Amino acid sequence: MAKRIVGFKPVVTQEMKDVACRVIDSGHYIRTTPTEEAEGKALEEEFGAFLVGPDGRRPRVANVANGTAAMHLAWAAYEVGPGDEVIVPANTFSSVAHCVSLVGATPVFVDVEPDIYNMDSRSVAAAITPRTRAIMPVHTAGHPADLDPLLELARRHNLLLIEDACQSIGARYKGRPVGTLGQMGCYSFVQNKAMTCGGEGGAVGSFDEAKVRRVFTLANHARGERFHAGNKAPDPAYQVIHDGVGFNYRQSEILSAIARVQLRLLPEWIRARKKYAALYKEMLKDADLPVQVPAERPWADHSYVRFEVVTPHRATLRPYLDAQGIRTNIHYPTPLHLDEPYRTQPGMKEGSLPVAERLAREVLSLPIYPQMTEDDVAYVVDHVKAFFKKKALTTA
Repeated sequence: MAKRIVGFKPVVTQEMKDVACRVIDSGHYIRTTPTEEAEGKALEEEFGAFLVGPDGRRPRVANVANGTAAMHLAWAAYEVGPGDEVIVPANTFSSVAHCVSLVGATPVFVDVEPDIYNMDSRSVAAAITPRTRAIMPVHTAGHPADLDPLLELARRHNLLLIEDACQSIGARYKGRPVGTLGQMGCYSFVQNKAMTCGGEGGAVGSFDEAKVRRVFTLANHARGERFHAGNKAPDPAYQVIHDGVGFNYRQSEILSAIARVQLRLLPEWIRARKKYAALYKEMLKDADLPVQVPAERPWADHSYVRFEVVTPHRATLRPYLDAQGIRTNIHYPTPLHLDEPYRTQPGMKEGSLPVAERLAREVLSLPIYPQMTEDDVAYVVDHVKAFFKKKALTTA
C-alpha cells in the first residue's frame, strides 16, 4: 500500500488544547481595547520580541484577524486610495492585489526573478509612474525578496514600501527579520503558514507606533482614543465616538492563545523545515533530473514554508505522485495580471510578464512540514526519480 504524505500538516499539542480551553472557560473571547490585559496583547509583545533585529530595535505589533486583514489595514492606515498605484508581483496570492483594490487604488503587476520567485527590481523600476504610491514585495515561500534595490527605488521616488511577509515569518534579509525593513510588515498565521494558531490569524509590525495603533483602531470598528475617552464622558450623548469608518478585523482570544504557544515552538519548526529542504536539494541534485530546486541567495535566511520546484513536466508528474500517496500543491496557477479582475488593465496580456507566466505553468510544491521524517523526503524523491526513469523509457 502506498505511503500517505500530505502537503502540509498543522501541529497540534496538548498545550494548545489546554490554552484554548482556558480561554473558553474564561468567557473572554474578544479583545476590544489595545491596553487591556489579554492573549492578543501578550501575543503582540511576544511577536515584537521575535522580530527584534541585530540592532536591538523592537517593532510594535497589532494582532488582527488574518494576513489579508493585515494588508488591507496597512493600506488604510497609510491612506492609500483612489488615484494611487501600488506595484505588486504577478506571481502571488490574489489577496495581495485585492487589498489594493479594496482601498480604491490600482495594483500594477511586475515580473519576478526566476530562481527565488520574488519581485524583480528591474521590472519595478520600469513600472513606476507619477501615480505610484507604494511597492509591496512578497517574500515568496519563505525566501526574502531582494530588498536593497527596492528600498532604494522607494527612497528615490518617495514611495511607501510595505512588506508582505505572510509566507516568511522567521526568514531574514541580511540578518534582519523580514517585515521590518519597510514602513510596515504584514504577517499571516493561517493554517498553511509557518505558524497556524488553529485557524485564521495575522499581524502587522512597524517601528511607527502611531501607525500600528491606527491599524488596531481600524480593526476594532475605528474605536480609537476618542471612543475610549468618550466612555468616561458624563453626557450620554457623547459616550460613543468613533475615529472614522472601521472594520471588524479583531482576532479571537482563543486563537491568540494558541498562536502564543506556536510562536514559542516556531524556531524549532523552521530548523526542521531547513533540514528537510537541504535533504531535498541534495537528493534531487544528485539525481540530475529536469527539476529546478529553489535557490537561496547568500544574503537570505530562507524559512521554507514551502519547497517549490520548477519543472516543465508538472502536468504529468503531479498525478503520478498523487497516485503514490504524495500530496503536492500548485500555488498561483493563474498570474494575477491574467486573472479575471485585472486582465483588462492596459498592457496586461499573455506574454507581458513571461517569468511569472512560466512559473504558473511549472511550479510544484513538494511536501514539507516539521513532522516529516528523512524517510518521507526519500520516499518523495524516490518517486520523482521513478517518474522520470519511466518517462525516459517510454520516450526512448
